[in-house]
Amino acid sequence: MEADLRIQVSDPHLTNETFTVQELVDLAEMKLALEDRVPNVSGDAFDLKAWYRSWKASRGGQAESEPTHVKVEAVDEFQALMSWSEVDSALILYAQDDEPLKKGYPIRLYVPDGSSECLNVKSVVHIWFLHDATLGEEATFGFKNKVTLDELKIKK
Repeated sequence: MEADLRIQVSDPHLTNETFTVQELVDLAEMKLALEDRVPNVSGDAFDLKAWYRSWKASRGGQAESEPTHVKVEAVDEFQALMSWSEVDSALILYAQDDEPLKKGYPIRLYVPDGSSECLNVKSVVHIWFLHDATLGEEATFGFKNKVTLDELKIKK
């Protein structure tokens, strides 16, 4: 595990910042046991929406402007995009047995009652809070497509 691995958090209405896991936890006002929302899974977690509101307030953001969507990206470039309403119960798992995560390091997103288990993204390194209603209500997920310039060239 990389001890210095940081999580990037972005909101076009606020700022882009990077955090250590401990810095994320320190901003969280609503910490709880993961099993309170995800049966049979233990660990220390914080509520995603409450964390966002704390972060926004600490940066002078306006109370009435909430995101329309949340997008996360994992170390392996797996991404999930979901509407703000779908993450009502979402949690960030940051520790198990008082230790950093062994599976899913540095943090893991859990979306109880989400439209797919694929929204439970492990090894999250980037979180975007988006403000774009045109993204719709349907959650999407999958690996980022990276295509090099050479792959785009037409071979005759």
